[in-house]
Amino acid sequence: MHFIYASMNGRRKQLSNLTDKVILVTGAASGIGASTCILARNAGATIVAVDRSDEGSIKVGAITRENEYVASLDVTDEPGIEKCVQTVITKFGRIDGLVNCAGISIPGPAHTLDFNSWKKTLDIHITGTFLVSRRVIQEMVKVKSGAIVNTSSVYGLSGGRGNIAYNTAKGGILQLTRSMAADYGSAGIRVNCVSPGYIDTPMSVMLKNAGDFRDKFVKMHALERPGQPEEVAAANVFLLSDSASFITAANLPVDGGFSSTHIIP
Repeated sequence: MHFIYASMNGRRKQLSNLTDKVILVTGAASGIGASTCILARNAGATIVAVDRSDEGSIKVGAITRENEYVASLDVTDEPGIEKCVQTVITKFGRIDGLVNCAGISIPGPAHTLDFNSWKKTLDIHITGTFLVSRRVIQEMVKVKSGAIVNTSSVYGLSGGRGNIAYNTAKGGILQLTRSMAADYGSAGIRVNCVSPGYIDTPMSVMLKNAGDFRDKFVKMHALERPGQPEEVAAANVFLLSDSASFITAANLPVDGGFSSTHIIP
């Protein structure tokens, strides 16, 4: 296993340690979700990897092990969520952490975006995050412990052209995060959020084929490069760990400076 250490009073203290914790990750077949599974496992966690993809694809993307649990799951399917969580509790006895990474992007401004695309985007991002979190929280409150990390976006923080459903959904996830953190802090459950900038993932492939637009968008980040899935995953693992034990209701931009600088390429 590969851990990050810090020196304290001449002794090394392990950071982002998830040893013996059971972590459920949605959107686990690729991108940030898959990278979160891999990094959390390297930090000692047992992984529950779910995605709407088939189980074979999830196992490949998340590099799951025999003692872990993999399930094909639509995060808007409430009976499916119930079955999944109950299976996990039966198998492992608890869920210590949840990372909500499932998401889609259907671009378009309001006057051209059809209602089904709007509804599907909000259902997966907001309703899916709510439904999975609600069921997992029911288990966490029993032991008065747990950590949840939701996935927003820099475009949940500010407006952006041509992607109204995605931007609106990501803004909603920020408020969902704050509200759940307020509701469950007294039960020992922390709820935080990460807001990635441009990350090289399968969902951003459309920008890879967009030529100058992608290049200009990348240069709007102070670091002038795209982020990698494992860089967001590292933030997820930190927020899940006891190293973040006094952090809740927070949003952590993992965006190369995009949301805090104003760079015009």
